[in-house]
Amino acid sequence: MKDIFVATKHDPPAGGEPHMSVFSSFCHHPKGVSFQTQKDEESIILFLRSHILTNLSWITISFVLIVLPVIILTFLSNFGLDFLSTPAANRFTAVFVLFYYLLVFSFVFVNFLHWFYNVFIVTSERVVDIDYSDVVVHNIAVTDLSHIEDVNYTQSGFIPTFFHYGNLFVQTAGNERNFEAFSVPKPREATHIIGDLTEKKSK
Repeated sequence: MKDIFVATKHDPPAGGEPHMSVFSSFCHHPKGVSFQTQKDEESIILFLRSHILTNLSWITISFVLIVLPVIILTFLSNFGLDFLSTPAANRFTAVFVLFYYLLVFSFVFVNFLHWFYNVFIVTSERVVDIDYSDVVVHNIAVTDLSHIEDVNYTQSGFIPTFFHYGNLFVQTAGNERNFEAFSVPKPREATHIIGDLTEKKSK
C-alpha cells in the first residue's frame, strides 16, 4: 500500500525528534510519514486514524472464532463419538479446520487493513481523506484549506468521552464534498489545529 502513504519508524531525523509510531492514531507534525501526491514544499501537520480502541469489537470476535473449533472438538470428543477417530474423519476435520482458520485470518487481515489505511491527513496546503474499502479499492479525496468553511466535532457516549475520541467534520464551500474522520482521538484539538490553519490560509 505504499502508493497511499508511508509510515516509518526508523532512526530519528536530524533534529533528534523521533518518527511517528506506525500504529499512531493521532500525531501533530508527524515525522517519517508521506503520501503519494505530496508536494515537495508541502508538510504534514496532522495525521489521524480511528482510535485503536475501535478495533476491540473485531478483535474479540476473532478471538472467539479462533478458540471455537477447539471447544467444539473437545466437546465432541468428551461424548466419545467414535467416527471422529477414523482416518477419513481425521482428514476431513484437518481440511475443514485449515479452511476455517484461513477464513478467520482473512477476517482479521481485512479488518486490520481497514483500520490501518483509513487515514485523515491535514497538510500545510490541503486536507486528504483516504478511505480504504478492501485490498484493491481505495478512494482519496482532497480539498484545499482555502475551501474549508467550518470545522466541528461530536463526542457522545461514555466510552468516547472517557477515552477522548469522537467524530470530526470538515465542511467545504460550493459543491465540494464534506470530509469526515470517525472515532479519531482528541477531536477538539484536531478541530482547533485545522481551524487555525484555515484562518492563516485565508489571511
